[in-house]
Amino acid sequence: MHKVVRALVGAVLLALIHLPAHAVTELQFWHAMQGPSAVAIQKLADQFNASQQLYRVVPSYHGDYEETLVAGLAAVRQGKAPHLLQVYEVGTADMMANRSAFKPLYQLAQETRIPLDKEPYFPPAAAFYSDPPGRLLALPFNSSTPVLYYNRDAFIKARLDPDKPPASWYDLQPMLLALQGEGDSDCPYTTSWQTWVHVENISAWHNYPVASGNNGFSPGKSELVFNSHLMVRHISLLSAWMKSSLFIYSGREDAGEARFASGECAVFTGSSAALASIKARARFQVGVAQLPYYDDFQGSPYNTLIGGAALWTMAGKTPAEYAGVARFLQFLAAPEPAAEWHKSTGYVPLTRGAYTALQRTGYFQEQPLMDIAVKQLRGVHSGSYARGVRLRHYAKIRNILDEELEEVWKGRKAPITALGDAVERGNALLNASVTAPTPAASGGPAASGRAAMPARPATPAPGRGCC
Repeated sequence: MHKVVRALVGAVLLALIHLPAHAVTELQFWHAMQGPSAVAIQKLADQFNASQQLYRVVPSYHGDYEETLVAGLAAVRQGKAPHLLQVYEVGTADMMANRSAFKPLYQLAQETRIPLDKEPYFPPAAAFYSDPPGRLLALPFNSSTPVLYYNRDAFIKARLDPDKPPASWYDLQPMLLALQGEGDSDCPYTTSWQTWVHVENISAWHNYPVASGNNGFSPGKSELVFNSHLMVRHISLLSAWMKSSLFIYSGREDAGEARFASGECAVFTGSSAALASIKARARFQVGVAQLPYYDDFQGSPYNTLIGGAALWTMAGKTPAEYAGVARFLQFLAAPEPAAEWHKSTGYVPLTRGAYTALQRTGYFQEQPLMDIAVKQLRGVHSGSYARGVRLRHYAKIRNILDEELEEVWKGRKAPITALGDAVERGNALLNASVTAPTPAASGGPAASGRAAMPARPATPAPGRGCC
């Protein structure tokens, strides 16, 4: 009898040993991050993978923002799309035009019964990635906004108070003159991402539109209108500074960041997400202040805009796969992982939960510079154009504006003429009778051509987009 029992037990154990292990569902996550941000993404994926046994998120780099968008849309057509695709804010309208390529976040939440809006997002982030009824289409992930950086040591050398950075553009001019004179600086001021900083964000900061139709958010036709009184004044000021060598143009992308971090330039406007990188390279005390504004424009400042990217859930997956995607996105939006993402990368915390978690630990008391971008995004009061700019082919429109601004910096066009020409050229693209190709077909921004400027890098900074 005992022999029979032992034989049966042995048979059962043998059968159990040879049963197939529970299959882990693999979730592909295509992104455009390199360096510390890519490391932080992998760390978050590893934490999620270790927290459960049903799913395994596999992050992979697929080029810069434009290349990742192109690859993602091409993969959709081939039936090989990833589960999650990181898309920069410029590509939002193009994603929305490819409606069959993705599953909206609100729909994913409904189908999986996993709440993905439990942590309320700050209005600029939520609004930009929402449809007209206010439902989230994608998960806001990495966001930044432009701020002003300054070399505190250079300020002291120029006999300026490093604890009193400029509040307005008018305040900045005498400081630049002092940096050029007493401070002996050959580069008092430079910038990165000139269209994002000096057109889109300066417009929103003063509650001016970039385009009609609520910057493209309203249904129907939109036209560019950024040749406004505000913008003519602002570009004219920069042009005057250029002629006086107070402003030095460093190119369309982020070469200005390196020039500031090296100590060559004393003041710099660029992405808030650059702070950690700048502080790691700088051999001087780095100061950060809010983006200057014009104090003679009623109600200013309002709030600046987000740059960065969101995570889009791609179409054509199984219910089990979507359940895993929803769980991973829920994990990313939770206060602790979101707070850790901010501390690792410098991208602003986008939810009240993450912000509160950081406050609770005293993080902003220890790192007060990191709070400036958050306060700027939240704004003193929200303007009518706080959501950003959502237009088809906007990467190409940015290139057009870059070309026209470079004509101003070269002294070939007056600001009012260049802005008018940029509006006319951009509107011709928007109003074309035949719809322009999507980024997947067009090859991205390079298709429109760029004016050669010696200081500009040959290619965009990998994975950075504009911010």
